[in-house]
Amino acid sequence: MERPVLRPCRADYAGALSKSPMREYSDFTYVPGFTGYMKEIFLYIREHLSDQPRQALDIPAGSGVFAEKVEQLGHHVVKVDLHGNEGFVFANMEERLPFEDASFDFVTSMEGLEHVINPVDLLRELMRITRPGGHVVISTPNIVNLWSRLQFLFTGSFYQFGANGVRQPWGQMVDRNHISPFTPLHLCYVMGAFGAELADVRVDRAKKKVLMPLYWLMKPLVHVWTRKETRGARPDTYPGVKDIAALMTGGKLAFGRSQILVFRKREA
Repeated sequence: MERPVLRPCRADYAGALSKSPMREYSDFTYVPGFTGYMKEIFLYIREHLSDQPRQALDIPAGSGVFAEKVEQLGHHVVKVDLHGNEGFVFANMEERLPFEDASFDFVTSMEGLEHVINPVDLLRELMRITRPGGHVVISTPNIVNLWSRLQFLFTGSFYQFGANGVRQPWGQMVDRNHISPFTPLHLCYVMGAFGAELADVRVDRAKKKVLMPLYWLMKPLVHVWTRKETRGARPDTYPGVKDIAALMTGGKLAFGRSQILVFRKREA
C-alpha cells in the first residue's frame, strides 16, 4: 500500500486556527522546539530510567528533538510518526502499531492521545509493545485545570478542545486535532484495565495563575464535595492512585497546562 503524501506542517497552526475565519489546515502538525512537557518527561527518564541503556519508542515523535535528547542519555529511541521522514518509522496511531509484543522498555506518547478517534485502542497498543515492568509515559491536555473547568462551565467545551480547532478527515489520513479529552482519573482507570499502575504525575507550565485566589477560595468546598463523591471507591479500581480525591483536586493539576502521567506495566 502506497504511503499518503502529506504536506509539511506549519508551526503556527494553532495560532492560525484562533485568528483567521478562513482557516487552512495542515495535514499533520507537531510542536517545534523542546517544550515544557518534553522537559518534564526527560527529567523523569534521566532520574528513574537511566541506570542502564534501554530500548525506547516515541510516538508521535514530531521533529525528533525529544528522542535526540533521550538518546544522549544512552538509550536507543525508535521515532514513529505519520510523516515517515528519514530515520523515522511510519505508523498510524489509529491502527495496530508495527512492533512485536513487549518490544520496548519504555514508551513515550506526548500530545498524541487526544488526536485519535479511538484513544483506548492506542493505549492498548502502547501497553502491548511495552515489556512487563516497563513504563508508558503519556502527556495530554489537562482538562481538569481550573481554567478548563471554568471554560466548560460557560461553553460546554474543555480548554484546548474547542469546536473551531477540529477537522473531519472524511477518510483521509490527516490530523483531526483535539477530539478525545481525558481526565487523569479516567486515564488511570483505562491503563489499569490493561495491567498498568500509576507511578508518577507531573505537569508542565502553569496555566492562568491569576486564578490562584479563586482556587484557594473554592478549595474547602471542592475538597468536601470531592471527598463525598469518592468515598467508598474500591482501592483496586485505579491502580497506583493512593488518594483519588487528592489526584482530582490537588494544586498541581489545578494549573498545569498538560498532564503527564507515568505508568508502570505490571510484571507477568
